[in-house]
Amino acid sequence: MKIKAKIAFTRCPVGNWERENDLTKDQLSILKRLLNQIGADKITHNDNIGVTKLYNEIFGMNKQASKCGSCVAQTIKELREVLAGYED
Repeated sequence: MKIKAKIAFTRCPVGNWERENDLTKDQLSILKRLLNQIGADKITHNDNIGVTKLYNEIFGMNKQASKCGSCVAQTIKELREVLAGYED
């Protein structure tokens, strides 16, 4: 389900299909702001909570903010992939 949810926010780079779901303007704005303020190797507790909350909203998940660096990095990576789909 997680992969299907990710695909729903992407579109084909050669135009064969469009994304199924769109982020709202507010979600896109919050996503850009959060990802821009996150450091390359550190994230504040509040940013972690914000990223996790937005992730859950976008993907319809119920993920909890994690203290695991790899888990947080994966969440951020997936959100960056979603954002990249909007910047193409």
